[in-house]
Amino acid sequence: MAGNGTGAIDLLQLTTAGGCGCKLPLDVMGQFMTQLDALIGGRRTHTAVKRDGSDRDDAALYEIESGRLLAVTADFGTPVSSDAFVWGRIAAQNALSDVYAMGARPLLALSLLALPRFLGVGVMSDLTAGAVATLAESSTPLVGGHTIVSEVPMFGLCLVGEVATDHALLLSNARPGHVLILTKPLGSGIVTAGRKAGFATPELVRSAEDLMTASNREAAAVAVELGIRAATDVTGFGLIGHLQNMLSASGCAAFVRARSVPVLPGVADLLETHGVVPNSAERNLFALESRTSWSEVGYGTRLILSDPQTSGGLLLSADSSTADAFIEVCALRSIPAAIIGSVTDGSAGTVEVRD
Repeated sequence: MAGNGTGAIDLLQLTTAGGCGCKLPLDVMGQFMTQLDALIGGRRTHTAVKRDGSDRDDAALYEIESGRLLAVTADFGTPVSSDAFVWGRIAAQNALSDVYAMGARPLLALSLLALPRFLGVGVMSDLTAGAVATLAESSTPLVGGHTIVSEVPMFGLCLVGEVATDHALLLSNARPGHVLILTKPLGSGIVTAGRKAGFATPELVRSAEDLMTASNREAAAVAVELGIRAATDVTGFGLIGHLQNMLSASGCAAFVRARSVPVLPGVADLLETHGVVPNSAERNLFALESRTSWSEVGYGTRLILSDPQTSGGLLLSADSSTADAFIEVCALRSIPAAIIGSVTDGSAGTVEVRD
């Protein structure tokens, strides 16, 4: 691993929220996107634009010829590791996940980098080296980028990918009767906050960083192979927030069994013993309350299901037989995956969570 190039400076202490925890709050984002829809309606004026920001998918889709689409996305955020190289790896994986969540394969990348002057060229080099190492795993070249001076460090990628039209994974393809699948455990946001506060053990931090540097590429490939066509990735709005986006786009509701949702070991202890709660997890929870029925689910579990993930897992919706096949293939390939609930008829975007 490359050195972090920061000397005694802890990158995590240079931001109030790590990684995707720095996203615009859900309620503010909703207001912004409602106003923005009138400006970005590319499909109304450009017939080649098949998916734009108004669809809320993880990437825009642009038809380059019949049956072939480009998937285009950008994703960047604040430090999610104290080590610049590790942060670079995670940031690249987080951006790549948007491409995989569309069923696409990445073609090329541009870097988006903003750093305080005092961090210097060493951090820039380590960050970029981490990103390049991750991109190399999917044979994706970094072909350029843009770098600015900023008081708050930020890093990420703009990516272009490609997908066959009939293989695209879309938010709007969930259907009543489908089951819901999650491919990574939750809790990375809480662990990052615990590291900032000095409560997370080195072992737990390593587990969270290993989780965030793990790719969604294979899970997405299995989903496409089996004919699954509804997906998103779980990032800054937490599991329930991204599930609600899928349900709103599909005109459905859902039921989630909380105890079926995988969680990193040690996360509940950070919450219960040390009171570690990312501010963004609380914001997500409060923003989601009007469309979420929590029954008798405990407050700690509610926060975990609202925890902002960086480079989180895929959330898939599929009929039960396909879901069972997906779980079986993932087990054979050592890909984590769990069935966590089901899609139901009901008010679009609403979620019932039971213990």
